[in-house]
Amino acid sequence: MNQKLRTVLITGASSGIGLSTALLFLKKNWYVVCLAREENSFNLIRKKLGSNTGNIEFHAVDFTNPNSLDNFFKKKDFKFENIDALVNSAGISSKTKIQNMTEEEWEKIFRVNVTCSFKMIKESIKYMKITRSPTIVNISSIAGRLRSISLSCAYSSSKAALFGMTRHMAMELSNHGIRVNCLAPGQTLTPMLKSALSEKGQEELAKKLPLKRLSSPEEQAKIIYFLSSSESSYINGAIIDSNGGAL
Repeated sequence: MNQKLRTVLITGASSGIGLSTALLFLKKNWYVVCLAREENSFNLIRKKLGSNTGNIEFHAVDFTNPNSLDNFFKKKDFKFENIDALVNSAGISSKTKIQNMTEEEWEKIFRVNVTCSFKMIKESIKYMKITRSPTIVNISSIAGRLRSISLSCAYSSSKAALFGMTRHMAMELSNHGIRVNCLAPGQTLTPMLKSALSEKGQEELAKKLPLKRLSSPEEQAKIIYFLSSSESSYINGAIIDSNGGAL
């Protein structure tokens, strides 16, 4: 890899907001390290890039498996030496009502959505250098700010937890020159939303929003890039709402 390029590590990079973010960072001439559950899930990125894959590497990391992320950092089977930006985009959801939810399902959602973000930060900061002005962006949700209209209490609760994590780590890591911010997207046309709502449900939801439409993953990716770049150099510990004016 070209060591002069800035390096971004993106989880959940094979679909939705994570995929759009990976493609945008590549367009901006960053070296992009993509993490997702299965190796074959990166086929979409490869298809979009064609032969232009020189500044990207892929790693299969199953965030539902407590050992998978630990093994990634222990094996050090990667090319990067520095991490200039971390984007915690990996997440799972469920529709299970509280009366039917087991502790196992609750803990699984928190492990992927919260604990893995914590572990990614803890390990990634070892590769961050104050002289390179590193950044961290956690991807939460409007569900954490308000509630989810279609997903479970566990999902909303886990996304709310990312707000507290972001604010505290922004304070704690600022001494190391690391900025930490959080994006709270509104309803975005990702595979997760499409699996939760029918096309008719998506149309009805869009009608209720001030802008009368749902967001695209590309729109959210642009904000993530901004928060990861020097253009946002005085933004730290912020929760950025990108929800089209939903209340």
